[in-house]
Amino acid sequence: MRISAGEAVRSVRARVATALALAFLASLAGAKEVPYLSGRVNDTAGMIPVEMRARIEGSLAELEKQTGAQVAVLTVESLDGEPLEDYSHQVAETWKLGRKGVDDGVLLLIAKGDRKMRIEVGYGLEAKLTDIQCKRILDDVVRPAFRNGDFGAGVEAGVDAIIATIEGKEVTVPRSASGAKSVSDLPLLPRLIATLVFVVVIGLFSALALLGKGCQSWFLYVFLMPFYAVFPFALWGTAGALLIPAWVIGFPVAKFWLGKTGGGKTFLKAHPGLVAFAASGGHSGSGGGWSSGGFSGGGGSFGGGGASSSW
Repeated sequence: MRISAGEAVRSVRARVATALALAFLASLAGAKEVPYLSGRVNDTAGMIPVEMRARIEGSLAELEKQTGAQVAVLTVESLDGEPLEDYSHQVAETWKLGRKGVDDGVLLLIAKGDRKMRIEVGYGLEAKLTDIQCKRILDDVVRPAFRNGDFGAGVEAGVDAIIATIEGKEVTVPRSASGAKSVSDLPLLPRLIATLVFVVVIGLFSALALLGKGCQSWFLYVFLMPFYAVFPFALWGTAGALLIPAWVIGFPVAKFWLGKTGGGKTFLKAHPGLVAFAASGGHSGSGGGWSSGGFSGGGGSFGGGGASSSW
């Protein structure tokens, strides 16, 4: 039985169409479902206490009343393998947050099991709620609370920061929730290491100031004052703060005593390397030094803009 060329082509087309249809259905079956928009706070992962959820709902309702902007929160147990940005955009588009033609919608999405989160921003709010601001809110406001296991407080603080940004207010990050700990909050071992570095580096320059001559000696005396004022206090609190008066008062006294006794000259003769170091201004080698790179932030724009983070 012979098959004509036309029948063969039609058969191939039918098989290709069937394969594409099956692939499409498989992709639909594998895609994570977008939950029903039941309110401004959709806590499907059970991360937010009831009383906090009520407060957040009230704050977001007031925001919409005052500005027209719609902000919604969604927590999910897992992304089920879906890319965070893709799923966040899909939810925002499905829910159609924000006013038509104004596009002033915002979605705060949190995936508990994946430890990921994202702020998805509509086009109309990109100028106010920039990618960098979204990243700062996630990293500096939400993340510290999440790492402490206080999910409700993290969501509420994040929502408050989003509202403040939309309203054009400054977002202040409390020290306790900023995640930016002072050095004195570090464990003992890191503080001891930092202290050792301080003693070696500042101690060397202090010795040069004490044993040196003329203007360079007194320049180092003044130059080192901020170091004695800041670092010991940051490392050890009030006890460390005692070093600044000890340096301010003790240096001239020690300088006078060394000048009278000649101890400085004796020490420098025994350590000629210090003389060479002092003469070079405390520098060695060529080039190098500290450099600061440009700030790199923001999670990129996916339709409505925004940023992603994790904890």
